[in-house]
Amino acid sequence: MLNPEVPSQGLLFFGILYRSDLFSEEVLVQRIENIYGKVISFTPEFNPLAAYYSKEMGEETLLKRIFFVTTAAFPREFLLSTKLISLDWEKEWSQNSKRMVNVDIGFLSAENFILATTKNYAHRVFLSQNIFADLTYQCTDGRFQTLPWTYPDFKDPPKVEFLSWCRSFLLMRSKVKTT
Repeated sequence: MLNPEVPSQGLLFFGILYRSDLFSEEVLVQRIENIYGKVISFTPEFNPLAAYYSKEMGEETLLKRIFFVTTAAFPREFLLSTKLISLDWEKEWSQNSKRMVNVDIGFLSAENFILATTKNYAHRVFLSQNIFADLTYQCTDGRFQTLPWTYPDFKDPPKVEFLSWCRSFLLMRSKVKTT
């Protein structure tokens, strides 16, 4: 009889682009930490999406980007449920039917980094409830490597380094036993 192996857990990722005149980083991190616990944050300097999202969100200079990664590990199923929750947040934080906060959700494991998206494409895998999984990085030689379809925003070396560091944190965390 086949006994399927339970996959390892991983860290949840939140990439947030927001209107800094309407929201503070503290409010956003509090929302995440209230549900998922403590997070590690990273503020990327490279933000190529600001011009694109300014069409919906307003003045480009007011758009700020921050990444959060949980310090606690979660089952892989949380990618889908967290993406669905993030869509509710985006609606809650919208004004005049326009998003003022864009929330990207991902799942970081020892093997790879996956983003959740509502958009289908040839390399994306359907999860459920109109959500698809986008394999963004795979781990090679102990580091995350980009793929031909990785979003240009996520090919930025400091972002790859940060998420590779988070992978090391996950591996270290899994070796530490708590009592």
